[in-house]
Amino acid sequence: MTSATWMYVCAIIGGVIAGWRIWQNLNKLRTRKNDTWDERLIDQLRKQGSDPFKPHDVDFFLAFPTMSAAEFLAARFKTEGFDTDVVDSPENGDLRYSLHLHKSMLLVVPDMKELSRRLTDAAKEQQGRYDGWSAKPVARTDINPV
Repeated sequence: MTSATWMYVCAIIGGVIAGWRIWQNLNKLRTRKNDTWDERLIDQLRKQGSDPFKPHDVDFFLAFPTMSAAEFLAARFKTEGFDTDVVDSPENGDLRYSLHLHKSMLLVVPDMKELSRRLTDAAKEQQGRYDGWSAKPVARTDINPV
């Protein structure tokens, strides 16, 4: 075999290996259990021992270019039972008005995904950004020590 033939053989083998690795990584992503921020965060809380059947104090964070945009959404979500707080943070640049929403609620994956989608859409309507949510674990009380 000539050196050119060996180069072609090596290139083909390298391509097959690269294609197999790409397929393997895509398959991992496809079968991954938690594919969104909401699912990962809820899963993380449960792994920390948080009780999935108790309400959690959840904090949601949004940012806006104007105080009126932040206050508009604060008023909208206050009617849905959220506590709200708007803070002017000039160090944040263009999105200097932070809206903090707080609510005690159950962490159900489909509900949290839907709420995150709604908050993202609402923030975009006001030229703002939804930055996600956080919650602390709630201890389980149904565990009996042996």
